[in-house]
Amino acid sequence: MIRVAIVDDHAAVRHHLREFLQGCPELEVVAEGHNGAQAAAIAVDAAPDVLLMDLVMPGQNGRDGLEAIRACAPQLAVLILSGYPEEGHALDLLRRGAAGYLNKHCEPEQIVEAIHAVAAGQLFLPHQVARRLGLCALAEPLQSGAWPQPLRQPARAAA
Repeated sequence: MIRVAIVDDHAAVRHHLREFLQGCPELEVVAEGHNGAQAAAIAVDAAPDVLLMDLVMPGQNGRDGLEAIRACAPQLAVLILSGYPEEGHALDLLRRGAAGYLNKHCEPEQIVEAIHAVAAGQLFLPHQVARRLGLCALAEPLQSGAWPQPLRQPARAAA
């Protein structure tokens, strides 16, 4: 079971994400919040495996929230889900410690794919974005068919 927390300032987005993710038997939504400050508290209090977070929120935004999370829960996989194009923010957020970045216009199944990847300790970007950013190791599997080794250890072993 992968424990997921959702942080987005729009209640409707949180609701629909929760409803969709609860339909996946291997995922459990354990907490929700609406800004970066709540994200850091959730990282400690709810101990999710993956924190799915918006980038632009009132109060403390996702960028600031990411820095706070890295300070209090450095192994937590933070997956950014934003309405902004990936190319403008993805590389900066990966450098700051995000485990992945998706645009809110993606297919819901891609969110589940990304959650599984980052919970396993891998970085996640859509293949076409990784190629455009020149991150070939993220864009193509290795010749053996395996993905690159994780950059961080998963928060806990998958059950």
